Amino acid sequence: MQDQVINQLIDEGVDGIAVAVTQSKYLVENSLKRAKEAGIPIVTYDSDFDASINGDPKNFRLAYIGTDNFELGKSLGEELKKLRPNGGMLIMQSGRPDSPNLNLRLMGVRSALSGKKYDIPPGKLLNNEQGWTEVREPLFNFDQLSQAVKQMESVMKGKPVKADSFIAVGGWAQNDAALYRDMIAPFQGKINDKEVVIIMTDTSPEQLTMLKDNLAHINVGQNPYEMGRQAILTLYKIVTKQKYQEIIYTPVTFCSPQNFNTCEKRAGM
Repeated sequence: MQDQVINQLIDEGVDGIAVAVTQSKYLVENSLKRAKEAGIPIVTYDSDFDASINGDPKNFRLAYIGTDNFELGKSLGEELKKLRPNGGMLIMQSGRPDSPNLNLRLMGVRSALSGKKYDIPPGKLLNNEQGWTEVREPLFNFDQLSQAVKQMESVMKGKPVKADSFIAVGGWAQNDAALYRDMIAPFQGKINDKEVVIIMTDTSPEQLTMLKDNLAHINVGQNPYEMGRQAILTLYKIVTKQKYQEIIYTPVTFCSPQNFNTCEKRAGM
């Protein structure tokens, strides 16, 4: 689908393309190859090319704008360590196994918890590194919100998988607020007692309201508005032959039920 849209943009003769990459190798070998041959500048935002392209991302795009995804993952891991300093049994949730930005986040979490450096995302499954063990490979929801909620429910129930820590490297389960609230309500006691620590990515207004209601422990937010703004500004600078930054990392925000009021103002900027 992404490849098809890019091909349509090329046919329409656009001056530049900003893309959040999903399947790096496929895009580089198909639509983005066409764009490069046509002289159309490419910038990536939110998700950059991964190692599958067998080359430097600079060969395929002129700039990346977005979260430093590895550092975001590390932040998620560091927040978990604050709430569970003696380690524990972790399960993570991601979208797709071939998503470059999400794999960097998984690697960041693993690096924070294990203290190790990994050569290739998403790193390696934790096995009693500094007290941390992943009970299984991440749960992949393929961007299906109802599936994300069901997966999280199985963790909260402790069946069939028992874990005391849950990290989602995206906001999927909370993006259907009504479904999430219905699912999580029976487990309010577990959340209050930190039987299961819940750390989520993103800070939409609905997510912050859920955080205020103690339906999660921490939300680490990105700044999608700034990503989009900087992506278009960067393309404009490239097309008009002005100086531009090749890498722009947008900030993250740390939100908890305790700092909700101030955090809500920062996340809404």
